[in-house]
Amino acid sequence: MKKIEAPAEKMRRLGLTRREWVQRMLAGAGLAGPVLGGADAIIASPASDSTAAQSQAATAWKPAFFDDHQNQTIAALAEGIVPGSTAVQANRFLDLALDAETTDIQQKFVSSLNAMEGESLRRFAKSFIDISTGQQDEILTAASTGQSFRPILNEDEPIENGSQVGPPVHNLRDYFDYLKNWISMAYYSTEAGMKELGWTGENYFESLPVCQHSDDHS
Repeated sequence: MKKIEAPAEKMRRLGLTRREWVQRMLAGAGLAGPVLGGADAIIASPASDSTAAQSQAATAWKPAFFDDHQNQTIAALAEGIVPGSTAVQANRFLDLALDAETTDIQQKFVSSLNAMEGESLRRFAKSFIDISTGQQDEILTAASTGQSFRPILNEDEPIENGSQVGPPVHNLRDYFDYLKNWISMAYYSTEAGMKELGWTGENYFESLPVCQHSDDHS
């Protein structure tokens, strides 16, 4: 089965700076050059802005792709999967990228989001954003430790025990992995994420340090 390449691994293999990585990702999503300035503003470290500017931006911003509930859900999931995602506003990066994606990719993302929400409703009869942090961790742990059935990124490949009849079928682990791939890409495309990997602001490293979140819901 084809190996899914993590965003950090891809950055290392291609030898890209943070800006180059973001430009490639957004270009692949079909976003034109002028939008890159807005993307950089979104993924820049919030610490670089004044408190007043941050407050104004937070009030003015509205998701383009997510509805309000989806936006809150992906923000909570992102923080649980990659701690620090809230501080770098990973949900906004994802909203920007997905709004420019194909319908197929959008549907896969929403299906994955719905699967995590459905698991929360099944276990606790509440939405993911309404349960406790401990309960959220319980769901994420179960999702990340389960056996994958058919990775979403590789769903066009034949399954090991023969051809699959009908539409692709996935389980909670598959949906979790798909979201984690997107969330990791969003987080490690930010200044804070790249610095965590060893980026100095000027140079990139041939070999990046091991991600500190590798043991968190991996």
